[in-house]
Amino acid sequence: MNSRHLVRRFFAAIRTSEPREEDADWTQALLSPQERPLFDRLPAHDRRHAIAVATAVETELGEGCEKRWLVVALLHDIGKQQADLSVVERAFATIPILFIGRQKVGRWTAGYCGRVGKYARHGEIGAEELRAAEGSEDAAAWSEAHHNARPTWAALGWPEEVIRALDAADNA
Repeated sequence: MNSRHLVRRFFAAIRTSEPREEDADWTQALLSPQERPLFDRLPAHDRRHAIAVATAVETELGEGCEKRWLVVALLHDIGKQQADLSVVERAFATIPILFIGRQKVGRWTAGYCGRVGKYARHGEIGAEELRAAEGSEDAAAWSEAHHNARPTWAALGWPEEVIRALDAADNA
């Protein structure tokens, strides 16, 4: 997480507009019937972010882009919804995550701090949700891995250009 990325995400998130209709139709065509409800329950700003990530991945990978990488991009942050934090609360939640660490904050369980803990664990939570819904295993794996240390990503067994595209698009 870099600070410029976080500032851009914050200002994009405070816009309340829904994704464009053509983008919403595109996502519905890509996602399975099991995955659509997970995506559709996200706030508009998270859906717009996911669409932007998927679009950037598609552009970066070009002709060789497989549908599964777009699904991974669309679903990587679905666990954030479980934290039930507003845009401003999410912005504040990043502070302990940055300074204390995602793992330590992820152990917080009570009250508001528990919601911050869920936000810190959104990758794991999203992976559990995807698996429970019988959604894309690739999306579950990336949801779980995308905030882990970069050297661990090789264990996914995916092409390096796919991992680079996913990471760059999410942190643009």
